[in-house]
Amino acid sequence: MADYESIGFESTGRSSTSEAPEDKFQTLKTLVVSSAHVVHDTYAGFIAPLLPYLIERMSLLKVEAGMFLFLYQGASVLQPVIGHLGDRTNLRKYALVMPALTGICLSLLGVAPTFYLGLLFCFIAGLSSASMHSILPALVARLSGKQVGRGMSLWMVGGEIGIMVGPILVASVISLFSIKATPWLMIPGIAVSIILSILLKDMPHHNINSTQQAKIPLKEMLAIMLPLAGVMLMRSMLRTASEIYLPVYLIEEGVNKFLASSSISLLLGFGVLGTILGGYLKDRFGFKKVMIASIFIASLSMVFFSRTSGANQIICLVLLGITSMMVLPAGLAMVQEHFPNNRSLANGFYLAIVFALNAIAGVATGFMYDKIGGNSTFFVSGLVSFLGIPFIFLLPKESKTD
Repeated sequence: MADYESIGFESTGRSSTSEAPEDKFQTLKTLVVSSAHVVHDTYAGFIAPLLPYLIERMSLLKVEAGMFLFLYQGASVLQPVIGHLGDRTNLRKYALVMPALTGICLSLLGVAPTFYLGLLFCFIAGLSSASMHSILPALVARLSGKQVGRGMSLWMVGGEIGIMVGPILVASVISLFSIKATPWLMIPGIAVSIILSILLKDMPHHNINSTQQAKIPLKEMLAIMLPLAGVMLMRSMLRTASEIYLPVYLIEEGVNKFLASSSISLLLGFGVLGTILGGYLKDRFGFKKVMIASIFIASLSMVFFSRTSGANQIICLVLLGITSMMVLPAGLAMVQEHFPNNRSLANGFYLAIVFALNAIAGVATGFMYDKIGGNSTFFVSGLVSFLGIPFIFLLPKESKTD
């Protein structure tokens, strides 16, 4: 048997009082766990680049195309339930299988023979995504000690790298071969799930005692989750417009399909930098300041993107990519810090809000796109995003981690 303690994976039978110091950031373990996020979200990055092909082949309206993401992200409403179970039983071994399941479903999306089968693939992948995103961030938070912002940044960077690589990968396969070759892309996901499940089979699990299990701090959670929901609601159209319909918009503007699909990778590539900055700046300045800066600059960038062209649009996309992602690790670190005994549950609530609102916004944005066009849709989404700032002031005071 591998010596997991030598790489920092302590025995599951060890109590929290005798394990490694909880204030120490455990980099190796965090990176290993986050690798599952990289692989999983590579497949999540397939959806937006596939939309132009699906719209053309199935003769879909934009609002119909938005249903693919709606079902994928909408399944995340189950994250609080999964997270609640994850705080009490060890579901991590199942979470590590999810890159394979998501990879199979979304690799088959491009060759789905019917609209409804494509929706089914997205729904199953959404359930898989909800399971992984509910369970593993809580482990990363536990491995981060007092630097939870840094840990959440590394976890989310993994996802952003995956989503950044995904569009280039699927666009390259389609360009070099054809869309019929996309099912072969499921192989890496299957392989990585097998490897990680073997390597991390003895991962530690935080079991809370019976007194803690009986206490679900619902009132405290609502005090945080409701204002966060307001922030995420107002920025949801900005995110879906830029991360779903950007390739469709650029193709309509005359950009070739490969470059249009790759534009998502440009946006999310700089989003990786924003994700790193968000966690680091949260630990340094607090989550409120990071959130305000994120919303303000991202909203302004989106408004200017809709009113410029050429190189100026590229600059706006860069700023949008960096700043729009800063809010997410800051928010995730905040909920992890406030609920140390219910981390998976709190994480599940937070990500359920984010994913569910983005799912609804994806359909709403598609409807608006059909009615007023891409340029106006981007402009309106940027203006609406500014309205998220007042909700930030309703959040509780910063928690002390020093």
